[in-house]
Amino acid sequence: MSAKKFFTEFSTNTAKCTLCCKIIKTSGNTSNLTSHLKNKHHDAFLKCSKSTTKGERESQASIQHLFLGENRKAKDKNITDSLIKMICKDNMPVRCVEKEGLKGFVKTCVPNYKLPSRSKSHTSEYISTLLEGACDEFGIETYKRRTLTTDNAKNMIAASRLFLGADNHVPCFAHTINLAVNDSVKNIQSFSTVLDKVKRIVMHFKHSSASMDALRKCQMDEGVPEGRIKTLIQSVDTRWNSSLDMLNSFVILAENVAFVLLSRRSSIKSPQMLTLTELNVCRDFCNVLLPFKDATEKVSGDAYVTVSLVIPMICMMLKKVKDAKIHSEEGMRTKETVLEISEERLKDLLTNKILIKATMLDPRFKKMYFDSPILVREVSQTILKEMKGSTHEEDMPFFDDEMELAMHDSIASSENDSFLNLHNKTIQLHSSEPDKAEEKEMKLFFSIPNASWQTDPLEFWNDQKQTMPNLAAVALACLITPGSSVASERLASAIKCVVCDARSRMTDQHITERVFLKSLSIDFFS
Repeated sequence: MSAKKFFTEFSTNTAKCTLCCKIIKTSGNTSNLTSHLKNKHHDAFLKCSKSTTKGERESQASIQHLFLGENRKAKDKNITDSLIKMICKDNMPVRCVEKEGLKGFVKTCVPNYKLPSRSKSHTSEYISTLLEGACDEFGIETYKRRTLTTDNAKNMIAASRLFLGADNHVPCFAHTINLAVNDSVKNIQSFSTVLDKVKRIVMHFKHSSASMDALRKCQMDEGVPEGRIKTLIQSVDTRWNSSLDMLNSFVILAENVAFVLLSRRSSIKSPQMLTLTELNVCRDFCNVLLPFKDATEKVSGDAYVTVSLVIPMICMMLKKVKDAKIHSEEGMRTKETVLEISEERLKDLLTNKILIKATMLDPRFKKMYFDSPILVREVSQTILKEMKGSTHEEDMPFFDDEMELAMHDSIASSENDSFLNLHNKTIQLHSSEPDKAEEKEMKLFFSIPNASWQTDPLEFWNDQKQTMPNLAAVALACLITPGSSVASERLASAIKCVVCDARSRMTDQHITERVFLKSLSIDFFS
């Protein structure tokens, strides 16, 4: 805004201030006008200053855009095109754009150029768009899109928030356990030492058919039938549970392995057998980590309800670790480290309201595994709101507003009554309140004895549709959520079986259809 906006009656050398009607000399410019505003009308002066600064910035930005923006954009496109040509002609992998050497070279040559990155396809916005497209493709209506189970990557959590809103994300149980165990193992130096020694022994047996035959003969001499003879399992570096499988198989066959190594030491160079102390440490590692493996496998199924298993599995798993019998100091340190890291990693799962709701609505568990009555109450209120089809707090049926007001008025008007009389009146008010249908269903459900472990929660609620129709609808919608993303990752791995060299001409649509058909139970084809 110009200073002239606050002046009128301009002549050759003067102007009149509209704020104080004073005549100001202009001398052919606005310097005196600006000084007058600064000294006499500070608010008006500030308006002029802000407007002038903004105008200068806009002018500067437009100049930079004119002389630099367009030219740089065209130059960047030429560089990107040349980079694509180099990757294609030299048969280079696309991931070369993420290599430190190329990044440094480009930064030296063209400091202002930004290399394209493969990670752009993994942004939360893009993932959310893909999820929308997949749901539309399979005809999944918006009201059916309730929860999303993914790993703990930040982009996946953000994508879930964009796709379904807040508080609808379920962290993958298997992935969370994997992070907890990996973090624990990194902090235990003795684990790596023992693991390396066991790995050398296992590799020796895998590469020596004579040693493997001797191991089989030892078991047969002990009376083990042909179909029950065990073998050593080799680990995969990227999977902690495969390392556990290797240690466990070694512990089971430790005596036979030691006998074979000693008997063949003279004929072939064999690795050193573990000492008794190291063997005890190995047993302790297995005792501490086996509960994690069992819990992961239990919640990774795809033919039964898993979402309601997460919290019970965490509680039982940690209890088994705490009760594990340890025979070495290293094992005790391992146990303490694993418990500390696991409790920190798993605490978010224990307070996830989707998991709490699913556990409460599972007839096998209900409220068994919850220590916080506040969380139970909050989730119970959420269930009741869903049963009523309401999203407003005022519709909460736990404590009726009219009943509370009536009780308050009754107590206030009976200040002279004895405590016994006031207590009796309160009982009458509570007993006179009619139970709503939703509350009756909740009370009925929690009054029924817990179902056995073998009970299928989906079958239970299908049988209760007549008795508890509102609660059954909420439970069936909640319990179909997967507790881990392992099943979907397993399905993605099936693409390798579908798309092989003999089927290289399959279209994307055919691949999608074949993978989907492979995922279906045999019952769908009958």
